[in-house]
Amino acid sequence: MWTRRAALIITLPWTKQNFPKPHEVEIRDRVLDWAASYVPDRNWFIQKAIAWWLRELSKHDPDRTTAFLDKHGSEMKPFALREAGKYLR
Repeated sequence: MWTRRAALIITLPWTKQNFPKPHEVEIRDRVLDWAASYVPDRNWFIQKAIAWWLRELSKHDPDRTTAFLDKHGSEMKPFALREAGKYLR
């Protein structure tokens, strides 16, 4: 569990780029795939890490964040869904 959480947290810098290069977009997509595979894990720490990653991504790439939440949001814990969408309109 801690390794999966760390995988998301250590990749937070890739959420903060306004104009990512193509290889950086690939990294974002890879991390979003990891996050999607973690969504069924109901552990609070995992759900919080997913939400944190998405919340930060939403500041720079709201479309990608919205697409993730449209697809996986119904499976997330309510607190994580609120946190992930905090900066989305």
